[in-house]
Amino acid sequence: MSGGFSGLREGVVSLLKENGVNAAPAMEPAAAGRWREPVAAVSVKSVKCADSGFQNYLGSESDGSKAKEVYGRTADIVLAVDVYAPRDGGESACQETLEKIAEILLTQGAAGLEVAELTAERTEYTDREGMYRLRADCLCHAWLTVAAEADAEITFFTDFEVRGRRA
Repeated sequence: MSGGFSGLREGVVSLLKENGVNAAPAMEPAAAGRWREPVAAVSVKSVKCADSGFQNYLGSESDGSKAKEVYGRTADIVLAVDVYAPRDGGESACQETLEKIAEILLTQGAAGLEVAELTAERTEYTDREGMYRLRADCLCHAWLTVAAEADAEITFFTDFEVRGRRA
């Protein structure tokens, strides 16, 4: 998965859409009111990192002409997947949508990341938005990596990437 955290968020939104779930990047709650069907709002909620390897060195990669040094850290990324449903859909629309999301994420992963846990809160009706909302968190294991190239005596970072890893 390339593109850092925004790429991860967009990848999960695309995955859900490809599998029949109305999904969008997280938005202001007032914007959720324009939907006439349940919608999943996806965002990166938290990232917890730990060191990996000696000075976070993971090895090198070659693209054919140049070798790149790869550095990185293990990370646990929590994605917030908030399901909104209009009043006429009720709590059951949120629950049914979350069940479909759980099936997709647990069987296909979260845009290349292994899903370790999916937890949800109780559905609530929000007067402010005039909709039902079911908050869920999706814990994924990943590597946060950066590639570095050396040119003469200067080393510079060339890329930032979120990659899947096994639990």
